[in-house]
Amino acid sequence: MNTQALISRALFCSLLQFGLTTKADVIDTPTEKAFSTRSGSPALVLPKQDWKVAQEHNRSDGTAVYYHLVSDSTQLNFSVYIDKTTVCQSAEACLQAALKNQSYKEAKEMQQSTVGPFQLAQFFLDQPQGFPVKQAHILASAYVDGHWFDVHISKTGPERPSPEPLLELLKSVTLR
Repeated sequence: MNTQALISRALFCSLLQFGLTTKADVIDTPTEKAFSTRSGSPALVLPKQDWKVAQEHNRSDGTAVYYHLVSDSTQLNFSVYIDKTTVCQSAEACLQAALKNQSYKEAKEMQQSTVGPFQLAQFFLDQPQGFPVKQAHILASAYVDGHWFDVHISKTGPERPSPEPLLELLKSVTLR
C-alpha cells in the first residue's frame, strides 16, 4: 500500500472514530430519543415521533452538548442544551439565567410555572427581529446531578400559535 493510501485510511479511521464518539450521546429506541453528554450526565428523553436533528454541537471535553430538533408533523422546534456546570444550581436559577438572553427582551404575556423537574417560562414574541411572524415559546430548566438541562420549545406562524402543544410536549419529556 502506498503512503497516500495509508494516510487516507488513517484519516478515514480517525473521522469514523470521531463520528462515533460525537453521536454516542443520542440513543434512539423504537419509541424514544435520549440525549446526554458524553461525560455521563443524566439523559433527557422525549417521545421519538418524527423528530429530526437539525443541529448538534458538542464541547470537546464532553461536558456540554446542544441539539436542535424539528418535527414536520407538529411544526415544533425543540432544543436542549445540557451542561455540567455550577453557574446555576437549581431549576429556578437556571431558568433565570436562560431568560437573560437578549432575544427574549420583547417577550409578551410571560407566565412562569413548574412541570415535573422543570421550571418554565411561557411567552410570545411578535415580529422577532422584525420578521412578519409570531412565535410561542417555552423555556424550561432543570438541574440534576450537577447538569443544567436548558430546553426551548417554539412554534412560529402568521398569528400567535397556541402554547398548548408546546406544554404537552414538555409534559412528555423525562430526565433519567
